[in-house]
Amino acid sequence: MKKLIVKIGKLSIIPLVVLILMGLSQEQDRVVNLKRQLFEQYKGSTECLIIGTSHALMGLNPTLFPFKALNIAEEGKPTEVDIEIIEKNINQLPHLKYVIIPIDYFTFYFTGLREEAAPKYYHHWGLKDGYIKSYYFKRYHAFTCGFMIHEHDTYDQYDTLMGYRAQYEDLSKLSAAFRLNKYQAKHNDWNKYWIDPGSTEQIYKRIDNFISMLQKRNIQTILVTLPVCTQFYTYYDPKINTRNIQLVNDILNNTNARYINLQNNPLLTADSLYRDIDHLNFKGATIATKLISDFITKPVGNNLLKDSLN
Repeated sequence: MKKLIVKIGKLSIIPLVVLILMGLSQEQDRVVNLKRQLFEQYKGSTECLIIGTSHALMGLNPTLFPFKALNIAEEGKPTEVDIEIIEKNINQLPHLKYVIIPIDYFTFYFTGLREEAAPKYYHHWGLKDGYIKSYYFKRYHAFTCGFMIHEHDTYDQYDTLMGYRAQYEDLSKLSAAFRLNKYQAKHNDWNKYWIDPGSTEQIYKRIDNFISMLQKRNIQTILVTLPVCTQFYTYYDPKINTRNIQLVNDILNNTNARYINLQNNPLLTADSLYRDIDHLNFKGATIATKLISDFITKPVGNNLLKDSLN
């Protein structure tokens, strides 16, 4: 029996060594997802970067701006990831003039620590020295994405319009009962995985300092609140809305950032402009992109809709 145990132990050494070597190879900075491939290809000529979560991924079409824009937003991606991406590559973005930062309901509360998808972005973008160290096991690529040699987000194949993912579903065609169920489920999901009030001050300071850095480089920050469908908006916590207003106004007072809020814009109230309760479809994205483009190129004052987050 003892000999059998020793034999099994010796045999297990080989696969263990293989797994360790594979894990070490995963720690190398490799371009494994299609979104980063786009970034590496176009960063030398990009004039505007759109960052954020799926709201921006599906809600802003960079090909409709009058300048070279690229959408690097991804599903469940914390703002911290995008900040680290830009900081790491700032010297390789010689033509960057604008950075569009979405201010969603959850932006100032979402670190990604409680959301399973978030850690992979640090690895996929080669961000090894920043916030990824806040994770215990997931700071290592193999514990986040496994041992896939050729890994990528298969949905990236649809981000063909300079990183934009067009959506063609129509919320107005869904039943009222179905939507009602979705409102509460989404709200509960955000509260469980995305809203961490204890991280607010940390995230706010990170965004404020990042905008100040861009300002020193003559890069204009555009803060944008993209809309969710009107009925779902009523599920938002008024206390969080009020806090968001305060934080945005603090940023506007501290920096030269400009802000546009599309939540209550009359051009974006119809359910037919939404893919689901909190994402625009291609019709809605076309309207939203045009409004933001006009705001950037035809500014009125310093900030538009400064006090209207709610």
